[in-house]
Amino acid sequence: MPVKRNRRRTVAQNHEQIRYKRKKSPCQHADSRSGKIMRSSTSYPCLPEVVVKPGIKELTLVLCKTKREYNFPCSLLSDGVQNSIRYLKLNWCAFRPTAELGPLRSLTSLHLRFVSITGEELQCLLSNSPALEELHLSNCMEIICLKIPCTLQKFRYLYVMGWCSLKVLENKAPNLSSFFLRGSVKLSLGDTLQMKKLDVVHSLHYARSVLPSVMPNLESLQITSGCEVVNTTMLPTKFFLHLKNLTIHLISGLAFSPTYDYFSLVSFFDASPSLETLILNVRQQDMKHESVLAKSSDLREIPENRHSCLKSVKISGFSSAKSLVELTCYIIKNMVSLESLTLDTICVDRSISCYLKTFRMCYPIGEGALMEAPRALSAIRTYIEAIVPSTFKLTVLKPCSRCHVKGIPRCISNT
Repeated sequence: MPVKRNRRRTVAQNHEQIRYKRKKSPCQHADSRSGKIMRSSTSYPCLPEVVVKPGIKELTLVLCKTKREYNFPCSLLSDGVQNSIRYLKLNWCAFRPTAELGPLRSLTSLHLRFVSITGEELQCLLSNSPALEELHLSNCMEIICLKIPCTLQKFRYLYVMGWCSLKVLENKAPNLSSFFLRGSVKLSLGDTLQMKKLDVVHSLHYARSVLPSVMPNLESLQITSGCEVVNTTMLPTKFFLHLKNLTIHLISGLAFSPTYDYFSLVSFFDASPSLETLILNVRQQDMKHESVLAKSSDLREIPENRHSCLKSVKISGFSSAKSLVELTCYIIKNMVSLESLTLDTICVDRSISCYLKTFRMCYPIGEGALMEAPRALSAIRTYIEAIVPSTFKLTVLKPCSRCHVKGIPRCISNT
């Protein structure tokens, strides 16, 4: 039943989970990611007093930002709850666990987002959660040093959406196998031989030259870089023998460095004999690389090296950059097991599309990307379509004819 404003209520529940989301008034807005209707206001409505009975397994408290921060009472996690709670998610509140809280013996999943908690307080909580398997942290601004203790023998997954105050991340849990990090942080991950899945912001040079030695058992690698000026290293003695999925994000607010040679990414193929999928996203406002259309010159080729596992390749933000066309031609000629190749001439979230009728308009793109799209299509027709065998499917994605293409004449007139 709906709750009147400024009215307190007590929720007594003996079910397996409690979820509370505070809605505020009077203004509404649509969350662009979830599609849910959220409310915003500077007022601070009274929160319900929650009485959690023994046996509860999940507790979710999702609040909104207010001038007055809600202090989550640790007493809710005392008594019988300590032995039963498995999932805890807190958003936009203060959480101050101490040693007096006692052990949460069954807690396996902890999610904290915009939570006021210090590194020492979090370490105290982690040390008292011996069954913890995954930790999700996002914008917990008071944490400067994050330490994962060695007592977490079951700990497998760490997600850290970095914030400016976080400086050091130290892991001593012996079985960490999946790690997601966004932010510039000094890392000490301990024994990384168990690492199977990695998602970080770093240079491709680092990924190719360092990771094979420290994380030789990686199966999935996603790396984001915006500062590539050194070509990806060719190191024939360093291998990702178990790598199956590789995602590379090259992101620049302006133009990606024209000195970077996309063709050097061939090094990842040679180092990853088990690679099955490749996703390359090149997101930039303008393209400054030498265009394959600028002058007639032969494309570079290297000795054939057949790869028998790669099945799917997708390149978003495909352009007429000569080295990118050379990389694509190499893939077509040497990936004998390839089943699908997708070339998207823009790099946007295609789920935000008028075609899918999820939104009225497609995701907007800049003038530089609009100008480059026709040249990318010309490069595909000239150099790529003719060498595509009948054994796999080539998919070419263009700018939206309704939302994007109409801007191309305007871009041309401004040049």
